[in-house]
Amino acid sequence: MTDILETIDLFEFSREGKKPPKGKKYKFKIKNKMYEVAVETMTGREICQMAGLVPPEMYRLDMKMKGNIWKQVKLDDIVDFTLPGIEKFEYVSLDQTEG
Repeated sequence: MTDILETIDLFEFSREGKKPPKGKKYKFKIKNKMYEVAVETMTGREICQMAGLVPPEMYRLDMKMKGNIWKQVKLDDIVDFTLPGIEKFEYVSLDQTEG
């Protein structure tokens, strides 16, 4: 028997004011691309690596929360996908130069 986990869209749960349940898959956006994971927590470093941001030290990762609140996610910070209010992630390259 295959155990099929329900996928939770973090943006939709945030918009509806619901707390994501534990033990599910979690879907979220990094910039304009959707990702799905089967874990409840990831570090900032793991999120960067999943999005192809290598080396992760060259990027700043930010998490958008409900109410247009932005929080920086450091590489060793643990992001808990079961916390209410997570909408999406954005990043910027730290080596941007004017040219």
